[in-house]
Amino acid sequence: MMRIPHTPQELHLQIDRLWDGSTCPDDRLHADAFVSQTKEGILFRVDAPMLYDQKVPDAPMGTRVEKLWEFDVVELFLVGPGHRYLEVELGAGGHFLALGFDSIRHPCDVFESFSPVLRFEKTSEKLWKSSLTIPWKMVPENLRALNAFAIMAGQFLAYSPVPGQQPDYHQPDRYPSVSL
Repeated sequence: MMRIPHTPQELHLQIDRLWDGSTCPDDRLHADAFVSQTKEGILFRVDAPMLYDQKVPDAPMGTRVEKLWEFDVVELFLVGPGHRYLEVELGAGGHFLALGFDSIRHPCDVFESFSPVLRFEKTSEKLWKSSLTIPWKMVPENLRALNAFAIMAGQFLAYSPVPGQQPDYHQPDRYPSVSL
């Protein structure tokens, strides 16, 4: 069982395998997600590669973008009791999306009024970095599992693989256990 550490420690989720656990053919696509607790909520931080042909939406930086998963993105799924879970996405162009689910693929909240302090930068090391704090009121109570994924250059990567014939990240019962 993973434990989400109290700040300043972070849980490091290295996203370096394809969604099914096989080796990613392009190590330039590897991303890192970091999760830690703060007084305000859970800090979700991403370091991911800048690609020559980065796929980003045509929307102002720092805004919420519907269907952000259709672009280059890193996703964090936080799972509570049953099949209640939260999906938070940070995009390669400085965008975000948060969706709450009360069962698998059944959204119960799209958090349209959520306007986090989103930090985004492109570094000289050819990385994009982004972070936001997920308020405690959005985090599923009794957090039991989590997983992180990346979609970049048409590849679907995972911190912890999920089964199936095609990528399907909405498998909360397959995620590693976690506790606060």
